[in-house]
Amino acid sequence: MLTRDKTERSSAQKVMSDAGGLFNVNFLPAAFNLDGCLITPRDEDGKPRNRFVVRTDTQQVLGLHGAGYAATSGYHFLAEMADTLFPESTTSCTLFGEGEKIAITQDLIAPVDIGNGDVIQPQVCWISSLNGRWTTSVYDLTSRLFCQNQLVGQPLVKVKHTRNHDALLDMRVRILEGAAARAKTAASMARVLRDQVFTDIQFHELVSRLLPIDYTQMSDVRIRNLGTKHAACREAWRNEREEWGDGNKWLAYNAIQGAEQHRINGMVRGKAKENRSFEKAIEGSVPLAVEAMRVLSLVA
Repeated sequence: MLTRDKTERSSAQKVMSDAGGLFNVNFLPAAFNLDGCLITPRDEDGKPRNRFVVRTDTQQVLGLHGAGYAATSGYHFLAEMADTLFPESTTSCTLFGEGEKIAITQDLIAPVDIGNGDVIQPQVCWISSLNGRWTTSVYDLTSRLFCQNQLVGQPLVKVKHTRNHDALLDMRVRILEGAAARAKTAASMARVLRDQVFTDIQFHELVSRLLPIDYTQMSDVRIRNLGTKHAACREAWRNEREEWGDGNKWLAYNAIQGAEQHRINGMVRGKAKENRSFEKAIEGSVPLAVEAMRVLSLVA
């Protein structure tokens, strides 16, 4: 997995090229070995029923698809579409695995200071895949500059492989309107949470609620795993308090969300796995952050 982040905005072509995301692929007929002979299942028209997606530079197989899957040259269409809609706005490109999936981010809206220098940066995140796991889509994404937390929202649009002018113009309008609305909502939510005091005791109670430990029923391994997650949340809370002072619900949410993203989701069998947390955030696998927001949003 590879990420290339830029401090300045650039073209999607440039950022994706720097990250190695503009490789070419071939769609090759899928076959199986039967008694030493390669057999390629074909339909009534003689066309292969399935095709492998293979990188031309590494010969790495990235996916297997049916005959109806639209063949592309790789992720070049994504770069072209991003640059057509929002030129010179791309800030990062992340490749997952050997290139099975990709994500690029663009800054379209100015950063928002929610108070005392705590800044969030609204972005959009384009995702696509060659293994069929991700539909090409555009998400709203909010990055918090202090801790690099990435809050992934819902898809703003599902993208078709089209260069039709009217369709692209409509897509641009929907993305900009959706991103602006989500940014306003995110900033408003952050300010509301920031204005509500949250103590150390309340935070520890929140962690216990989100990650309950039953010492009478759970195995020692399970208890140790949960204890590690508790410690990650407490460390994140201490970092928030050291940076911003008195505790509040906004800091509590970011402590939970940050611990989940940077420590809990980013670890596999005790080892850090690059970009795994970002991948899980895109796929909506952030149960602690979701439940923390629900609990913290309850009226006291």
